[in-house]
Amino acid sequence: MTAEPPEKLRVRPYADEDFSAVVALEINGIHEPYRSAVFVRQQVALSPDTFLVGVEEETIVGFTVAAIVHDRPNTAWILRMMVGNGFRHCGIGTGLLREMCRLLAGRGVREIFLTVSPKNEPAVRLYTREGFNKESLVPAYFGNGEDRFIMKRTC
Repeated sequence: MTAEPPEKLRVRPYADEDFSAVVALEINGIHEPYRSAVFVRQQVALSPDTFLVGVEEETIVGFTVAAIVHDRPNTAWILRMMVGNGFRHCGIGTGLLREMCRLLAGRGVREIFLTVSPKNEPAVRLYTREGFNKESLVPAYFGNGEDRFIMKRTC
């Protein structure tokens, strides 16, 4: 397991032609097709400047999307980060996360929040390694059995 993104990883803004590949990643991440497509379309409409894809050799291998809080422009939330099966644990998430944090800081964001399941130990390790701290554990954040850590990074 590496902490550094692979040299061949290119992180760039989402483009319309990425839709099918991003929806496929979203579905593969245990979401159903219709809801995944709706999520992607909504995020493109609401957060077009903070929707990034990771590309290796013309293949989209991951994505992340964040939103800057409208009445607190120094605060943002990372809403989703997905890395495709077969590309996990090789630095893709690190590259996506670093680029998103750089982008948000460049827009004046000073606090970045996210939620993560306490059961998702690899993600918790990644976020911790990249400067996020556990702020709280919220039981049933997304309903029964869906506890989440709220994590925060100060830029």
